[in-house]
Amino acid sequence: MMRKLDKNSIRTLIPKRSIDANKGTFGKVLVIGGSKNYPGAAYFVCAAAYRVGAGLVTLATEDIVKIIVSKKLPEVTFLSSNEVFEKIDNYDVLCVGPGLGTNTAAAKLVKQLLIKKLPPKVIDGDGLNLLSKMEVWWEKLDGEVVLTPHPGEFSRLTGLSIERIQSDRENVALQFAKKWGKTVVLKGANTIVAFPGGGVVISPFANPLLATAGTGDILAGVISGFLAQGLNSFEAAICATYIHGLAGEKLKVLFGKAGALASDLLPLLPQIIKELV
Repeated sequence: MMRKLDKNSIRTLIPKRSIDANKGTFGKVLVIGGSKNYPGAAYFVCAAAYRVGAGLVTLATEDIVKIIVSKKLPEVTFLSSNEVFEKIDNYDVLCVGPGLGTNTAAAKLVKQLLIKKLPPKVIDGDGLNLLSKMEVWWEKLDGEVVLTPHPGEFSRLTGLSIERIQSDRENVALQFAKKWGKTVVLKGANTIVAFPGGGVVISPFANPLLATAGTGDILAGVISGFLAQGLNSFEAAICATYIHGLAGEKLKVLFGKAGALASDLLPLLPQIIKELV
């Protein structure tokens, strides 16, 4: 069954905010990402998770990235990579891969994550690229998982050509969501969200303004933030996809079809949530 996302269906999914809550109420996100060449990816994920209501966001990354992100977003707390496995059970959600790189250390870290029982997770960017090099990786990832590939990453994961993927996005996304047993968010114009149980939803938004560096990292952060607040993988994916797309539409009113930065999306996220609830 395929359907388009709409405002009314999303409104019912947005997590409620109790007046007597504390930061633990709204979940703890651990982001494993960022590298000296891609510090911005880590920043965008962390900021987006906070902007949609996560209670605490921690970043496990290189020292140089910690310095950069802490100056931009002092609300983030930090771990070193060698602390991840000691502390991982303290978190409600993992977001793995944005800006991580694909070097030997990153590959080793992702392989280690596959053999440990984990909380719900979002895998994006280089996390997907590293998975694509591993045999039957989907059998080793348990629990709630959201994969957020763009067509190039999806091509590497599936072995299909980008042309084949783009010619039948809905059915191809659903085919592999079922095969892998994971929620798939196939990014692009009219982003597709496919659920392993058989559901497919299509974003109503096709916006070239969002075809710029960092917007995918923000989507991964929004999904992570909603997972942390208790939505399941499919709910978090469709809620995030709609709100992220609607933020892009608001930017289009200001900028037209080009010239906005990914960072321009961030302050719009809580505004849109306010309007929806």
